Amino acid sequence: MAKAKFITVDGVPRAYEQAVVHVHSAAVKYGASVFEGLRAYWNVERGELYVFRLREHMVRLVQSMKIMRFRTTIGVDELCEQLLVHMRANGHKTDCHIRFNALVMGEGAMDTAGPIQFACVSEERAAKPIAEKAIKAQVSSWRRIDDTTMPPRVKSAANYNNGRFGTLQARADGYSEPIFLTQQGKVAESGGACLFMVRDGVPTTPSVTGGILESVTRASLIALFEKKFGKAVVERDIDRTELYVADELFLCGTAYEITPIVDVDRLPIADGQIGTATNALWRAYEDVVRGRDNAFSEWRTPIYAQR
Repeated sequence: MAKAKFITVDGVPRAYEQAVVHVHSAAVKYGASVFEGLRAYWNVERGELYVFRLREHMVRLVQSMKIMRFRTTIGVDELCEQLLVHMRANGHKTDCHIRFNALVMGEGAMDTAGPIQFACVSEERAAKPIAEKAIKAQVSSWRRIDDTTMPPRVKSAANYNNGRFGTLQARADGYSEPIFLTQQGKVAESGGACLFMVRDGVPTTPSVTGGILESVTRASLIALFEKKFGKAVVERDIDRTELYVADELFLCGTAYEITPIVDVDRLPIADGQIGTATNALWRAYEDVVRGRDNAFSEWRTPIYAQR
């Protein structure tokens, strides 16, 4: 993965090594930071790079800051523009993963709420065929955080320690990813992605009140299932044992895109191969995010055409 030449801080490009956070800031001392992960996809024929669902991500960032009581008045439009400034400064001509951070830079006690610094960094990532993305998962012994403890609706860096515990355990035990259960014993999500199940041909996913991040990718796939395949996604509680008898399982998220699960707890999912619905959804997703399909054009923000 090639790092960007510049990182933007409050919308101003700086050399990569100059983007630093003080060890005594609330962002470091107390994990007082929220962020968004975004993707940009290169369209070779058009010579254009598209940010996927830029506005929706920045709306979620503003919501995360509100719940965390960050002291800032910045709006969605300004945040979107900061990200576009960053991408144009770096001149990427390939797929990228982008991380947009909001950090409490003030020093002091646990209730420090400002000032807020916004920083954007990007990495170039080569496209990966779905055949190379299949994983084996473990139902974790760690439970998912919930809205009464560390709200998973907030995309806070501190929340990802929950995912980190499960991921470290899963990989020590020989799996790729964990699957967390809620405090009530229902399926939630993985360490960093939402989960879909196809059972008896019906696409299903845990609801947004089921201990999950309100994923932009998840919402996009629900829309794609309906528009492209005429299938309504059911949002409901999922039992652990349903995973074992599912037709297909996959994770989804900005970093994960669509990641098939072919095995859970050493039990193969169906025939242990990537399912037909997962493959078809991946092709539809790829065409939309890259602009090869004109559907959902409002999801794509061109970086260079807007100069």
